[in-house]
Amino acid sequence: MSALTKEIRSFVVIAHEKSVRKAADKLHIAASALSRQVKILEEDFGSKLLLRLPKGIELTEQGQALYKQAQKWMTEENRLRRSLEEEHKPHLLQLRIGAVGCLSHSFLPRLYKKVSSVLGHVRIHFKTGDTQTLTDLLLNNELDFIIAFNVVRNEKIHFAGQYMSKIGLVHLPELLNEGKQSIELQDCLKWPLCFPDVNLSVHTRLYSEILRQKSSFDIAATSNSFHLLANLVINGIGVSFMTWYDIEKQVKEGKLAFTPLTDKRLEEELCVCLPSTVTINEQTQSVIDSIHEVIQLYDHPAASQ
Repeated sequence: MSALTKEIRSFVVIAHEKSVRKAADKLHIAASALSRQVKILEEDFGSKLLLRLPKGIELTEQGQALYKQAQKWMTEENRLRRSLEEEHKPHLLQLRIGAVGCLSHSFLPRLYKKVSSVLGHVRIHFKTGDTQTLTDLLLNNELDFIIAFNVVRNEKIHFAGQYMSKIGLVHLPELLNEGKQSIELQDCLKWPLCFPDVNLSVHTRLYSEILRQKSSFDIAATSNSFHLLANLVINGIGVSFMTWYDIEKQVKEGKLAFTPLTDKRLEEELCVCLPSTVTINEQTQSVIDSIHEVIQLYDHPAASQ
């Protein structure tokens, strides 16, 4: 339960998504109901809060002011909630860790086990999302750590570890010889491609490298969802490109195979970050060491630090 009204919390999601429809999908309510909530807020504050444009929504000056204030309210409420919980259970260590969604299958459960074995009784509040969302939450002091791909350098962020993970060809197991250890990008272009779209971090580097091959290729489908891309490959639509973290579950189930690309430039950087204002004490270092150990022991091909 939150002390903030549902209208305020919904408005924050609309402002973040820059779309009433996308916010409604995220909140699992009808767009018309969400529009009514905005109207209630506008009547309550006596100001127009957003403008509807063909490309989405744009906050008015009053809307921007409310968005900034609402973020502060949410941060303060979270801080108060944690303070009261810690006062009630002073022995319970609480951590807020954000991670990209592909780590939710086995990485984060392994991390919980490792951290709890080192620090004892612990409660970890996990948050999954894309890199930009997690970075914003970290900078807004709503997360203690994030584990995400290709985090942009920022003086307010301390990088506690960077690990390179090869991008690989994702395909049906029978497509290549079982003993094949790697494959050149150019050799992948003979199959239809189920391609990561511009919203996924692998897109720009991968597409640039494909154009460098100066070979013809056929993109059968694109998506911002690695899960959907994997299902397209499973259904024989074509092949795709991902990191091992994105596809581990389906490979271990025998539904798909992962063959690393030989191209040196085709790697993703998995970053472990925390706010630069945090003092690295023994407890913080223990969490960093635990993340490092889980990454190092993670069973995936062609990984490097």
